[in-house]
Amino acid sequence: MYKYNKVYQELADILNDKDVEKIYKNFRGMQVNFPMRLYSRESVKKEIAKQKGEVDIKDLAVQTGYSAYTIRRIINKG
Repeated sequence: MYKYNKVYQELADILNDKDVEKIYKNFRGMQVNFPMRLYSRESVKKEIAKQKGEVDIKDLAVQTGYSAYTIRRIINKG
C-alpha cells in the first residue's frame, strides 16, 4: 500500500481514505486556503434576523467565529 504525501496524510488522520481521495481528485494541484470563519456573514445576518432581538452576542460570537464587535455591527446595520 502506498503512503500519502504529508498534507494528504494529515487529512486522512481526520477524515477517511475515501474522502481524501475525493479531495485529491477535485483539488489536486490547487492551492487551497480556508477562511478563518466557517460561516458567511450573510448567514450570520439571517440568523440574527431570525432571533429577533434576542441575540446573545457573546454566544453568537463563539458559535460563528466572528468577534462580538462584528456581531454588534451586523445588528446595528440590520
